[in-house]
Amino acid sequence: MTYLFPIATTTSAGIVQAGANISIDATGVISTPGGSATTVGIWTPTIAVSTAGTITLLVTTANYAKTGQQVICYFDITLAARTGGTNTSALTLNGLPFASIAGVGTVGSLVVSVFENLKVNQSYITGTIEGNSTSVQLYTIHNATDNIRLTYADVQVTPAPTRLVGTITYLSAS
Repeated sequence: MTYLFPIATTTSAGIVQAGANISIDATGVISTPGGSATTVGIWTPTIAVSTAGTITLLVTTANYAKTGQQVICYFDITLAARTGGTNTSALTLNGLPFASIAGVGTVGSLVVSVFENLKVNQSYITGTIEGNSTSVQLYTIHNATDNIRLTYADVQVTPAPTRLVGTITYLSAS
């Protein structure tokens, strides 16, 4: 196949052309003045149990994109095994690829778009990222009046494992 235009140059990638003050390097990294490059990669999510206990994950997808300090993480995880936890133990999603910006209170959030096989009837699952952290505190919400931590008792591995698919957005410290 012969193309009548270059596939990639320092100002375009295929038919997408970079505007003023935006450049594309040979590896496809997009940069803006001041060094705000977009990078993509894979991260390794884990789930921690607030007291003794372990949850082992099967990670289908865990990717991120970072432009400047803005980080967006995507994940599709299934709980493959759980041992030793107590029912009231709160769960935290760990392993974010960059530490969050310093600050008091919430500096990022998680939205779970797909959740399957929970032991409780929930409307949705969400999460928050605190300042200077690589963790997401997980919450479960059934109605407008309850916003409680997702617990060890809420997830299962048998008869069908719990699956969570979501997006995390936050500002990184660097």
